[in-house]
Amino acid sequence: MKKWCSRLYNKSGIFKYVYPFLNEMPVGADGAKQTYPQIYGLKGSLKAHRNYFIQRRYDLKQVEYGYVSTLGAQFYQSTASLDKAYKLKPMQYRLTIPYRVQLSTSNGVQADSGVVDADVLHSLQLIRAFGENDPLKIVGAAKIKELVWHEDAFAIGFNFGLLTSLVKLDMSVEKASGYRNGSFMASTNGMLLLEEVNMRNNLLARNGDNGNVATLDLSRQGRLKKLDVRGTGLTRVKLATGAPVVQLCLPDTIEELFLEYLTKLQDSGLVLEGINNVRGYRYTNCPGIDGFAMLERLHQARLNGSGKLERFVLEIDREDDGTLLKKYFDYGTYTQTGAVDDRHSGLRGKLTLTKYLADEELEKYAARYPELTIKQPPYTMIEFDDSVADDANVSNLDNKTGYKFGNTYKMSGHVNAILSKRHRVLAKVTRMPTSRKVEIAGQQVEVNNLDGEMTYFPLHDESSNFYADAEDMNDCTVAKLDGSEGDWMMYEPFYWSKGINDYLNNKKYACYSSYPEDEMPPVPEATVLTLDAIKETQGGWLGERKIMSGKPTLKESYTTDKAYSVCKVDVAGYKRVRFPSVPGTGLIGSVFVDDAGNILKSIVVPTIGLKFEAGMYLIADVPERATALHFSILNTAEFDCVVLSNSDKIEDMEPDWVANEEHLCAVVGSSVVGSKLRACITGNTTAGSMTWTDFHYYSQQRGMQQIDALMHSRIANLSYARYGRRDMQEQCGAGQHNYNRITGGTAEHGMTDTIGYDEAYVINNKITNSLIDGLVHQYAWYKSRDEYGQATVVQVNNICCLGYEDIYGNKYDMMDGVDLPNDSGNQGKWRIWMPDGTVRWVQGKTSSDQWITGVAHGKYMDMVPVGNLNGSSSTYYSDKYWISLSTVRLVYRGYNNANANGGVSNANANNDASNTCALSARVWPSAVKSFGRKAWQRIRRYARWRKRKAPKRGAKRQKRKNGIRMVSEFRLKGIQIPAKPVEFF
Repeated sequence: MKKWCSRLYNKSGIFKYVYPFLNEMPVGADGAKQTYPQIYGLKGSLKAHRNYFIQRRYDLKQVEYGYVSTLGAQFYQSTASLDKAYKLKPMQYRLTIPYRVQLSTSNGVQADSGVVDADVLHSLQLIRAFGENDPLKIVGAAKIKELVWHEDAFAIGFNFGLLTSLVKLDMSVEKASGYRNGSFMASTNGMLLLEEVNMRNNLLARNGDNGNVATLDLSRQGRLKKLDVRGTGLTRVKLATGAPVVQLCLPDTIEELFLEYLTKLQDSGLVLEGINNVRGYRYTNCPGIDGFAMLERLHQARLNGSGKLERFVLEIDREDDGTLLKKYFDYGTYTQTGAVDDRHSGLRGKLTLTKYLADEELEKYAARYPELTIKQPPYTMIEFDDSVADDANVSNLDNKTGYKFGNTYKMSGHVNAILSKRHRVLAKVTRMPTSRKVEIAGQQVEVNNLDGEMTYFPLHDESSNFYADAEDMNDCTVAKLDGSEGDWMMYEPFYWSKGINDYLNNKKYACYSSYPEDEMPPVPEATVLTLDAIKETQGGWLGERKIMSGKPTLKESYTTDKAYSVCKVDVAGYKRVRFPSVPGTGLIGSVFVDDAGNILKSIVVPTIGLKFEAGMYLIADVPERATALHFSILNTAEFDCVVLSNSDKIEDMEPDWVANEEHLCAVVGSSVVGSKLRACITGNTTAGSMTWTDFHYYSQQRGMQQIDALMHSRIANLSYARYGRRDMQEQCGAGQHNYNRITGGTAEHGMTDTIGYDEAYVINNKITNSLIDGLVHQYAWYKSRDEYGQATVVQVNNICCLGYEDIYGNKYDMMDGVDLPNDSGNQGKWRIWMPDGTVRWVQGKTSSDQWITGVAHGKYMDMVPVGNLNGSSSTYYSDKYWISLSTVRLVYRGYNNANANGGVSNANANNDASNTCALSARVWPSAVKSFGRKAWQRIRRYARWRKRKAPKRGAKRQKRKNGIRMVSEFRLKGIQIPAKPVEFF
């Protein structure tokens, strides 16, 4: 080009570019004149334009004279077709620009298109067959953007390298001609603009010498949209990462099915002739393809004996009960570099279990699936069927055991994990909390704050007479339970929980999670409305009205009543709603309406067999076409909230989780030692016949408090989750029938619970048969072995339930942090002080001396008796509730003696703070903090009598911005370790 005269370019430029910028020129069909912006004329030589012009002129001349060094594509006709004098089918093509295309051989041009237009389908055909030693060339290939040639009679490599402008390639054939002779696609890397490839039934569709490699590599074709290689016998296809493929058709011979980052591909666009030969499967980030469903198909084919799947890679984020882990355990996988790895399986990502797995099993799966995060189910769910009177109406939905499933109940999962962290300990107050004044039960009393500290050391689970400073009890240090080395207490770990009432379906649910404090279980999506929020909405509140059921329209359903109000919430777009309600006295209730005010559904709480109180909530499905729910509330009742949800899980109707703080709780009732109350063994019975005021005072002076309503509910609910029944007297025995049992009868058995009469009788039918009031057998028993190794039982006077000695029976436990004011509008309501100092009200039943058939339950799983239905000693909760509606009543729990009415749910709200009877006080370090605790750390400790290191649990000092509870519980925070173990003593 440099040999051309520059003056010619400049002269040409003057007329073509400079002059039009200075003078108006006619433009367009109408001859209108205009000038062009002069900026385009600043460079007069137009070097780039000259390069393009000259290069194109040279190209055309090269095509004309058959020069193919840069523009040709070479191929060979097969010998098999030559033997038949076969003439290749016409080659059709479209061009990017007006251009010239030829088919030529070494002997010259055999077919010439001349210069033809772009974007028009043209055709060239050879007039005869050409020998194998006479290579054919497509001259001008670089300008072809679409090639349609339904031909496969080729030999050796077909060089596509110079078809650099090719966008669409269609070399499909109806069926293989049989003329192919080892042909294959060579040099495909240059076709970077390729968008559509159809090679159906054409065995040319492969890369490699002589076509023996059944792989087609299109990994550089980043614009590929459609590929059809059915009937080609390919075993592997490589696609560019992120290619916008919308149609992928593969043969039944495919052995490696790799679907990776094909973001445009849908299920409808993936066509497989068959999957039985697939040995390797990889799936990543193809949102339009159900990768898991494909894996399931491949797995099922293998199970049927027709498939060959050996390894796979699949990213998942699913819930499963562990079936997937077992199903795909024996498969291999691929490494990140693509190497075969048969030591591991191919599930990756996250799997949230719906069924709790044992630690050993979980470790096995974690080793086999190293790139899969396996999360234990976030909670274990327990179901209570309130439609039956059976005390064992409990089912474990985690492992499908219990009443609902017709088999023996077994605890599992998070319940097992929570209970496994519980241990008896010896504990000392090492920093007293500050206190504040609070009025409880009409008494101004000091209540400890949450800033005390306690140091404790665990006892051996097999015997409380030894510290847990070695694994083998024979190597453990002897512990003194007489109070000289601390109070005998239970370490209660942190856990999450929530309760759900499904009253209309006669179900209650309890969810437990052993997740740490800094990892709350998943909170479901829901819309939560408070009473204030409802009042702020248009028509959300109507005072002095109530809804009567059975009317055709909303307007006709209203009745005036000053004791009630009506709330309205919009329910359109939701599946379920939870809302507070009232017993259906006189058919008062709630209604769902459509946008015209027509009633679609009425809800009334039946008053016969009632286990419900005003303010408790109902859960109902939203009817089709319903736009609003109108529900009656009692003005003096507590209003929790309204929850609107689209979840199918009943547990999601309670969106909040309760943080149950770790604490210490006295294993036994309080005994008087000197001038203090202590949880210890004195060789005598626990203290009694003191007023609540005195018990509270002595507990508070030690930096502790009495057991409260939260702990009362916690013990009962954990016992139900542990044993799958509610009658703990039958499960763990009733104990000796008096209120002066000698403390410490369970010490040598550690955390082992006693058993009741029926279970003991099966082992030894000669045991004491002593019925109290003809209803319950007194005493309890421990399982044991006789001198010959045969199963036997040992009778004891004290019961042990959840590791607590006489947690029911013997003497009542006076409760702290709860009373019943019984003033106007609060008849029968429990006032419960929460750890943070706030107060919560829970409506209880007002009928006294009745067997408990229902409890408030709800989010906090409160063991507050409700309703008017009376039970018996062998049905429902198998315990009684007494209440007085006189002002300022206290609550006792656990009963005295061994009567049938006195189990873990027993409560007595008859008395004021001055009463004395067979009462004791179970002490615990004071108060709880609902959020923010530290885990219980393990440290080493030197055995007191042996100068050696013990590898197991050690002394821990729990420090928190909490107090120290006395009467049955200790709340802890933070950890300090004494410099020497002897300081603990």
